[in-house]
Amino acid sequence: MPLGDPAAAADPIAPLAWHAAADGAALRFLRAADDAISVHPDDYDRLGAQWRRAAGLALFSADVRVRLAPAEAYRWLRLSGVPDADGWQGVAVDVTDLCDGLASERRRRYTLHHRVRNTLAIIRSIARRTAETSETIDDYRYRFDGRLAAVARTQSQIMGAGDRGVDLETLLVDALLAHQLGGRVDYGGPEVRLPPQLAEQFGLALHELTDNAVQHGALSRDDGTLAVRWTVEEAPDAQLRLDWNETSRDGAGPPAREGFGLELLTRALAYEIDAEVTLTFGARGMTCRIRLPLAAPHASIKPA
Repeated sequence: MPLGDPAAAADPIAPLAWHAAADGAALRFLRAADDAISVHPDDYDRLGAQWRRAAGLALFSADVRVRLAPAEAYRWLRLSGVPDADGWQGVAVDVTDLCDGLASERRRRYTLHHRVRNTLAIIRSIARRTAETSETIDDYRYRFDGRLAAVARTQSQIMGAGDRGVDLETLLVDALLAHQLGGRVDYGGPEVRLPPQLAEQFGLALHELTDNAVQHGALSRDDGTLAVRWTVEEAPDAQLRLDWNETSRDGAGPPAREGFGLELLTRALAYEIDAEVTLTFGARGMTCRIRLPLAAPHASIKPA
């Protein structure tokens, strides 16, 4: 059982008196039904080492998981004691809430550390591939700044969403607002929340699609429009399907060479989040369809 097991959440118990032999053997809590109290098996060795270190000292202190009845969850008790003629005596105080808080803080620090490392790896990859696919310094500066801003927007959404996951519609709106796009864009779909890894990749993909539409695609033309729809296909396994449809009198056609954006859509999404991407360039514009597995624990879905 991990430190701070959520199953142990309950009202704190009253302090308990306890007694143990000098080596920690025969630990007993002095209360009715004492025989029902048991120490967690995983704590035996650690507790024994603490007893040995306390030999000859004037104070003993240790945190240990204890079950007060067979049907109850383990709770954390802090044993504090002093020597007596037969070994040790002292009091045990319930510190389950404190231990739960410390465990939660450690998990948050680990998650933040992992997220920072992952974000830096993404930025490093963006910087390298943008440099390799840019023709001039100004081109590099424009593209890298835009991609870095997209990463920053997504990270802001991730931090704000917490355990709920990032709303797909919010990611899309952020990408569109970055280019101040108004009535030429129509979008809609059910609420879909994405965990950090999916949100990071999807945020970049939406930025690349939007930037390409503004620079080269339908939104670079006066009559161009963009429609984005997403649905959740339930059978045989839940999948998100997002359709990005650009329309104008004259389609831009496929790119002359593969840049960072096309590489991200056709390769990185498949590798990073197991997505399937189909790009179609027609006479009236470009269509991009993205399919993404939504099996737990990757995402959550609410009907439209």
